[in-house]
Amino acid sequence: MDIQQLKLMAGRVRGLLEQSKHTIGHNQSLDLIAALPGLRNWPEVQAFPDRVTACELDATSAGRLGFRLKRKFDLNLTPQAILGHLSPSASTNTALAPQIWPTGPQPGIYVTDSQEAIDALLANYEDATDGALIYAERAGNHWEGSIDLGEGGLWSSGLWRVPSGTLLVVGPLLFDQQSWNSTRDRLEMACLIAQGAGHRVAVLIDTPTPEAMFEDVRLIVRSAQPEGEDYEAALLGSVSAEGALQLRQPFATSRPVLAQVPNVATPDAIPASVRNQLANALAGKTSGLLLFGSSEIEEHSAIELVAASLAMTEHAGPAARIMPRHRPTPAKDWLVPQAIQQLPFLPSIESAYAQGYRRMIVSPHYTRAELMKQFSGDVLFISGTYGSVVDDVFMRFFVAGSLKREEDLLSSVLAILGVAYAHGSHGRESICDLYLPDRAKVVVPAKDDDLTQFIQDGRVVRWQDELVQLLGEGRLTRSAVQTALKRNRHVADFLSSLS
Repeated sequence: MDIQQLKLMAGRVRGLLEQSKHTIGHNQSLDLIAALPGLRNWPEVQAFPDRVTACELDATSAGRLGFRLKRKFDLNLTPQAILGHLSPSASTNTALAPQIWPTGPQPGIYVTDSQEAIDALLANYEDATDGALIYAERAGNHWEGSIDLGEGGLWSSGLWRVPSGTLLVVGPLLFDQQSWNSTRDRLEMACLIAQGAGHRVAVLIDTPTPEAMFEDVRLIVRSAQPEGEDYEAALLGSVSAEGALQLRQPFATSRPVLAQVPNVATPDAIPASVRNQLANALAGKTSGLLLFGSSEIEEHSAIELVAASLAMTEHAGPAARIMPRHRPTPAKDWLVPQAIQQLPFLPSIESAYAQGYRRMIVSPHYTRAELMKQFSGDVLFISGTYGSVVDDVFMRFFVAGSLKREEDLLSSVLAILGVAYAHGSHGRESICDLYLPDRAKVVVPAKDDDLTQFIQDGRVVRWQDELVQLLGEGRLTRSAVQTALKRNRHVADFLSSLS
């Protein structure tokens, strides 16, 4: 047995559980199938490939899987029943020519970013096959002759029993940071089905960069395939506007040279009280995390500060903005300063990195903290969130992902700037809180309370000092501060301490 066969069987187990009203994810199915070679989870499968090679699909290995299914899902299956479900002879079709449309295009993966192209393909397939069934996700489930795969149908074992050459329609797959991993899982399974069952798979892609669609598909598939496997061989071509499955050789080409975008950013939005210190701290820095927070509730938090930082980090090379998610109202993506509007709007950190970008604007709410940590040695990340106190700003970067140790990310931070805004006698005033790391302090505390204190102790500008100065000069009143910063839990206590 090899790892690819094990992955195929994981998909069949997932389909089996769905028939029993148990919905699991792709990673959970991989952990379950690890029982066959007697391993606890998928990381152990990858760590001990010799155990997989030595494993045979027999009553003993099926019994181990049956025990795991019983323990986790209270599902009673005999080893013989499991063997019947997982046996390649029962679920795969290895005919030399596709049974459906034998003179048609080669089985494999064909991609497009056009729903109209998918609709034309469905009509062509129906004519060529005299109405053969189509298995489709949302991109094709409206067709009269299609069977709806639903969200998890791609993992259904039934797809391995239908005649080879059957058309599967997958998607739309969203290319954005929030969906990148789930899109990878679905593309991986689509490749396994195309290669293992001999089906034709049309994939509808929704991407902000259709000109890089083929390269991004290849990037995702390469990131999913284990060493020694060749899922990429399933990537064959495109769906034309006329609905034809066309070979594309090569499927993906090399990335173009980065275009130099003129810098129109200025540092003016960075408050004068911290501008020089921040600029000096960023001088020569080409990697790490630059975090901003603002007390104002906006569609794009602290976006003026983020835009201003582009002027301070131009030495780090071309910049790109990462698409956090697909919004119901796409126009809101463009409610940003001109300096950010003109940047390339790319689907993910991984895609931007593959294209050569090393300065990226990301959203903490849709970007996994562990991903930022992974790339922070090579990439300068710039991000904004709500908050005006540096420790609060930092903790908001753990909304997404599963990074367990906040201190792991803090070691990559170049600066944290929180700015509170209030209106006073001279107009809009800013109250800054600026953290700059002391590189001499190499040990970052692990406990949350100690970590908070560590960040507060690392401030070179404190919001308390700035507030006292503004109050003393009469530029702000206490009532104005309390009104503007009523969400800041620290302000009321601090003002009381001044009485």
